Amino acid sequence: MPRGGGRPNTGGKRPGAGRPKGSHDVKTRAVAAALAEQGITPLEVICEAMWAHYQKGELDAAASLAKDAAPYMHARLSAVQVGNPDGTSPVLISLVEVVRSVPGSNGQPHADSVSG
Repeated sequence: MPRGGGRPNTGGKRPGAGRPKGSHDVKTRAVAAALAEQGITPLEVICEAMWAHYQKGELDAAASLAKDAAPYMHARLSAVQVGNPDGTSPVLISLVEVVRSVPGSNGQPHADSVSG
């Protein structure tokens, strides 16, 4: 028996199959716009409920709601590529090397920078 069943065109990706790209965004945006026109957004509801639980001392419930609201309020950290504009590898140097490179420093930190 062939893979994917005995019927043709079963299994695997087929052209034109599935939901059209962007179709779910249209409805989602329409619902969000309607709620915003009423003066309240889902994020506002989550934040108000979180605050109410927090004031009652229900920290577990408040933390759960804070977790739900966080992606809408705080951007995710993204990976940062380290490198030089000219494509060469970065060179790591220590603070000691920086101090030693300053003319007249004799390799010692300045007296004002030493905390006592």
